[in-house]
Amino acid sequence: MAEDEIIKKHTQSVYNTWIDPNKKWFHKLKDILQEIIIIVFAVSVSIWFHNWSESHKDQQQEKAFLSGLKTDLQADLQEMKGDSGAYQIVLKGISYFRSVGAGEVLNTDSLKNYYWILFASVHKQSRTSRFEALKGSGKLDIIENKELLGNIISLYQEIYSNISLGNKTFSDYIENRIGPLIDTHAKLDTANNIVNWQDILRNSEFRMGIFRANTVAQNIQAYSLGINKCGEIIKQIDKELE
Repeated sequence: MAEDEIIKKHTQSVYNTWIDPNKKWFHKLKDILQEIIIIVFAVSVSIWFHNWSESHKDQQQEKAFLSGLKTDLQADLQEMKGDSGAYQIVLKGISYFRSVGAGEVLNTDSLKNYYWILFASVHKQSRTSRFEALKGSGKLDIIENKELLGNIISLYQEIYSNISLGNKTFSDYIENRIGPLIDTHAKLDTANNIVNWQDILRNSEFRMGIFRANTVAQNIQAYSLGINKCGEIIKQIDKELE
């Protein structure tokens, strides 16, 4: 018999006992207390079972979420390592271009290695939909390990945001500052190839622009934080899924 039927049955018994004219008040009180005990027990069992069911459901959802999140983070980790490596090349290229601007003779091979950074654009495609969905549902608390939860929130809401902001700043600077300088001072051959790279690199405006673009070091630091935090969270998830 379902709990609600038990409660209904014994509540009716309490009422019947109370209005029974053939029972003395002492017997009524005894019988009513017995019925109340049964009702309280049935309610307690019902609440316990409901809480257990919800807890079990949350645990299953937590495992599914963490398993999927690990997959997201592994992909993000690889992407961040690639972006960070590219930024390291950007720093080397900037250093080389600055040396040419200061008087070093332009080397054709070095130009081939580094000229792409003058047109580069970096956009990290963080896989945030799974986290945002759980956050939007108001169920982040299904993650029982609060240290893990704090790390996840920090990664998605702080570190990834800083990475995206740094990438946008860099990409916008290349597009709106470096690009126009190249367009202004470039000379083209009949095949539309720039033939005066050395002159461009030694232009005072361009040298100043390249110097300011050296702030990519901050982006490398942001990526480093993201890579480390991703690795930490993945290890924590592995322990939770053991």
